[in-house]
Amino acid sequence: MTKETKWPEWVSAGLIIGAMCAGLGAMAANRHALVAPPVPASIVAAPAPIEIAAPPKSTTPAARPRVDLVFALDTTGSMSGLIEGAKAKIWSIASFVARAQPTPDVRVGLVAYRDIGDAYVTRVYDLDSDLDRVYRRLLSFKADGGGDTPEHVARALHEAVHAMSWAPRANNDVRLIYLVGDAPPHLDYDDGYDYAKAARAAAAKGIQIHAIRCGNDPETGTVWRRIASLGHGEFLTIDQDGGMRERRTPYDGELAKLHDELSDTVVAYGGAKGAATRAALEAAAAAPAPVKAARAGFLSAKKADSAVIADDLVGGVSSGRVDLANVPAAELPAGLAGLKMEERKEKIAADAKARSAILDRIAKVSKDRDAFLSRQPADKAEGFDGEVEKTVRKAGAAAGLAF
Repeated sequence: MTKETKWPEWVSAGLIIGAMCAGLGAMAANRHALVAPPVPASIVAAPAPIEIAAPPKSTTPAARPRVDLVFALDTTGSMSGLIEGAKAKIWSIASFVARAQPTPDVRVGLVAYRDIGDAYVTRVYDLDSDLDRVYRRLLSFKADGGGDTPEHVARALHEAVHAMSWAPRANNDVRLIYLVGDAPPHLDYDDGYDYAKAARAAAAKGIQIHAIRCGNDPETGTVWRRIASLGHGEFLTIDQDGGMRERRTPYDGELAKLHDELSDTVVAYGGAKGAATRAALEAAAAAPAPVKAARAGFLSAKKADSAVIADDLVGGVSSGRVDLANVPAAELPAGLAGLKMEERKEKIAADAKARSAILDRIAKVSKDRDAFLSRQPADKAEGFDGEVEKTVRKAGAAAGLAF
């Protein structure tokens, strides 16, 4: 038979069935009505074993570790140096934490405290993952009041332990309170607040308390040591002004420029959330170059979160949290609202692409900046930021985080 010869489909099928059935059976002329006769049991092959597929492996991502930091800060007049230094260093601390592996979720809470008779006794801001909002809150802290030496430390510590939305304990979480001040607590207030009771409660919750004394007041040192011991943390002493040194590098200018370019990719939208995003941009734009450099490093470390800027439309659409088609035109900025839907999508996609490239560049320059800083001589005494990083590193290592 030549290769041009083509057998009808029913003939081929018939030959195959005939061979399988040892020549038994017949078939109808109509190839669509093919019926095979019964096959003797003696020549029926044993059934092949049935393979049961293994259940698919779970694709649920493992929960990311969490680092929760609460700063209880004495904001009386003598603490002006520490407060101003903390404003400058909060982004460098956050950037340090965010670079841990595996990348943790970072939340920061604040307790500002003074004493009865001052403008306030405490101001409490819950744990928050929006570090821009934390930064703006910290900017609002002013050192004022005081006069008599003791402050209401017990209430501040109580609220740091009990007024925060601490998540349920997990093995890979880091939960730290930093009590920072230069004066001992009032022991003559019969108002139910007890610093020792609060410290024990923290330990029971798996929260470490690190007590950082500013200056060298011996009475403060005695109480701070006890609080740290009860809270399973460390007693630390720094200079009265916080001991923080401004560290400038040759990379700060470039990082500040990249920081501002990154801000240009932010698209604020909505009412309250748009106002919050614009407020974050204004505060960031007014920051000095070293602060911009540290904030840029933090945002770069958080790139995998997609929504790098909280409540930003570019991050929301890129991460899939926001459907651009469902955002009313009235909630969009003028430059976007006047475009057709496809043009809006193209604009958002272009901003997302530009943002990704800027963040990659920031990551590279930040790495060079960190290397430069690591080569500088260490300060003889740790400042506030140095002590925080040291204790976070130690607690993180115990929880499986590598810095």
